Amino acid sequence: MAEASQLWKFRGDSPATAMAIGGQGRYGAVGSRRGGIVFLGQDGRPVWRSSGINDVRDISLAGSGRAVLVASGDNTIHYLDQRGREMWHRSLNHAATTVGVSRRADLIVAGLLRGSLHAYNRTGKLLWEHRPGGTDFCINDVAISANGQYVAVGTDYAHIYLYSANGTVLWSTETTGKVLETRISSNGDYISYLTDDQRIYFAVKNSRLVWEYRFDRQPLWIDMVGTADFVVVGETPRKVSVFSKSGRRTWSFKLQTPCTVGRLAQSGGNILVGGRNGEAIMLGIEAYLARLLRQTQRLVERARTDGLDAHEAEQEIFSAERALEDGAHQNFLDTIARVKNAVQEAPVARKAVAETAGGGGDCSNCGTSNQPGFQFCGGCGQKLEQGCPSCGTPLQPGFQFCGNCGTQI
Repeated sequence: MAEASQLWKFRGDSPATAMAIGGQGRYGAVGSRRGGIVFLGQDGRPVWRSSGINDVRDISLAGSGRAVLVASGDNTIHYLDQRGREMWHRSLNHAATTVGVSRRADLIVAGLLRGSLHAYNRTGKLLWEHRPGGTDFCINDVAISANGQYVAVGTDYAHIYLYSANGTVLWSTETTGKVLETRISSNGDYISYLTDDQRIYFAVKNSRLVWEYRFDRQPLWIDMVGTADFVVVGETPRKVSVFSKSGRRTWSFKLQTPCTVGRLAQSGGNILVGGRNGEAIMLGIEAYLARLLRQTQRLVERARTDGLDAHEAEQEIFSAERALEDGAHQNFLDTIARVKNAVQEAPVARKAVAETAGGGGDCSNCGTSNQPGFQFCGGCGQKLEQGCPSCGTPLQPGFQFCGNCGTQI
């Protein structure tokens, strides 16, 4: 079982109660009850500290840290810029338990201990308020899609909600337990959530449940990559597992230090974990991404063996290899998705080839219609134009490669 690689470690003075990681995994933020907030750079060294904010309940980063949103137990949410300067704060009637922010910081949503939601724009203007279910049950977590179009909300009321950006409830679903954490994909198409009865769920935007998984003990945290290709679960303080989009546990690794909090970068290549000992550890999971690459390569090989046109998929595989080598994790996952689409569409392309290639067709000299397989016209005897065996493009005499797809003749 391959292990994640440790990129850096930071030792704080207080146990971590909240964490956030930048979209590309280059930055991290750690909050605690008494030690304020520390914003960490690519090497794990503090870029800035904010000791004036205590009892940190939750942290959310916009993009790679252009804005830092903080929910604190003193009935306040704080908006800090990338240098740690507080741009504004809002006092609330009750303690803020959770906060979420879109990639561009144009939508900010805070959840409160006594069951209400408050949405703001980047200047701190209140956009809307709502009380899910009309109850006073605690809002445990909010997650905003990177594009700012959707908000997933989990509550002690044993319900999960999906809101539009303007505060309209699109749907709500009763769950088997309190919803402790929620995650939503970058485009809002997929939602995952963790309940207090040892279950995780994976659903689509219309609320349809795709799969669920029940553990032997209560997991500590979950997160989901922005493309929704996989979900990461902190099963125990020392074990992290990865579940595929289909609900299979495909990879696990052990932590050297017990960690109770964890966050996955939306780009998918890094995980930030921490716990009661005050440490924050940035981990690289390129070993898992390399596993995804090998699986996709085998998919392309099977398509080629089945006689399908895998040329486009092979070109995308080359691009995926380069992206992984360069550490461009988001680009890698996007390219892997294109490879799978190319393979799925290959049978259609192959069918078109079978209808156009292999001789036959109308004679360009006399117009006679010839059966497939004919090399010469049955009406005038002229040699018929041949098509590329891969894509069917007409070929001229002397061609050694197809001018359309590059296949050797």
